[in-house]
Amino acid sequence: MWNNLPMTQIALLLLLTLQASSGRIHTRSNSGGNLVPNWQFDEGARSWKAHSHRSSELDAEIVPWTDGRPVRALKCIEQNNNTECYSCWAISDLIKINPSLAYEFSIYIKSNGRDLHNFFGFYVYNINRTRAGMDFGWNDPYFKRSKNDGYFWKRWNGYILPSYIPDHNDDGVVERDHTSNKKDWIWPTEAHYVRVRFGSCYGDGVEQNKTWFVFPSVKEVTPELSMLAEQLNHHSSGLTTFDFDNPRDWIKGPAIGGTAFVNGQYTTVHRSVEKGGGCYSPAVSRKFPIEHTKQYEFSVWIWSTGAELYNYLGFFVYNQDGQIKSGSLENPYFRKTKSDKGSWVRWFGFILPSNVTSSPSDPNQADVPWSFSKGVNWKWPTNATEAVIRFQACSERRDGDDKGVSYFALPQVFQSDLQLYP
Repeated sequence: MWNNLPMTQIALLLLLTLQASSGRIHTRSNSGGNLVPNWQFDEGARSWKAHSHRSSELDAEIVPWTDGRPVRALKCIEQNNNTECYSCWAISDLIKINPSLAYEFSIYIKSNGRDLHNFFGFYVYNINRTRAGMDFGWNDPYFKRSKNDGYFWKRWNGYILPSYIPDHNDDGVVERDHTSNKKDWIWPTEAHYVRVRFGSCYGDGVEQNKTWFVFPSVKEVTPELSMLAEQLNHHSSGLTTFDFDNPRDWIKGPAIGGTAFVNGQYTTVHRSVEKGGGCYSPAVSRKFPIEHTKQYEFSVWIWSTGAELYNYLGFFVYNQDGQIKSGSLENPYFRKTKSDKGSWVRWFGFILPSNVTSSPSDPNQADVPWSFSKGVNWKWPTNATEAVIRFQACSERRDGDDKGVSYFALPQVFQSDLQLYP
């Protein structure tokens, strides 16, 4: 019946026939790049299946979000058995992925029973839609598998990184972890699809407590260099840190904003409070010596509560006569943009050796063929001897009202031998 059809239409019909016979496949991003189908559960359990040997059907419930608005969550109820998983387990439809890219997986969880073990994981499939990654022992891969979740929404996340990242242990697991649950993964080379899954198990079987799951997400991301450092045989030396509690570490600032738990430790933070248009509470470190033939990574952790706050991470560079202000070096930044709200994010940038090729658009910047930095990469002037790290928040508002706050933590600079250039 297809004899007279163009080849393009025949190919499309074949694709639609294959998908109709094999279940839904989701390939396009929706709602800000979230690849998970029906991620708000607005259409009940469409695109989700019960996933447990005891599962019957999924239970969605309207619950209040952090701002009071109603959201639909999938609910797990503890049953009278503390040795098994419960009938609330959910697994998504197939999601098409590219194993040469990195993806972040996330979900929000809250529970009124600290004895409930709550899980957030995935399954990987090859082009034939059979389980992949089994050579890694990925029988039961999770980002989170733990109890003691509180009765408040907490975001759990994890990453699956590109298949080209070297896996020194041959186990599919990233050795250097930077997520809330301390486990990231590397795609098997044959990976073609993924499913998201989550649920609860192993309560004490007495109180019939509940756990709620909302906003499951899979998004393509640019992985931070710090996540890949160990896989890429990256080494660092000459670490320079700056203490907000030590005034001698700072030429300007800091504005102490209390303490916070950042990257696994409690630390003093610097605060920039928005008050109308302009920049607020800039922090500029003491000068530290550098070698212009070496590569350096500058970084700081940022948490912002202001939707209109622009955060800045930059530097100044000096020679024996003072600050070097030629061209773009008069006011150089690695990155200046709005931060993601609601979580600590590590910002970083590089200054490369003075002998690397300059960018065609700016002789002070490096022409880097590939980089996981989201900002500008620079190169040292040949006469550079010292530098400072600096950061601040700014806003274009002119109404004078307090609108938000940005917090900065754990600034540091170190020599890096990561190969960012040929």
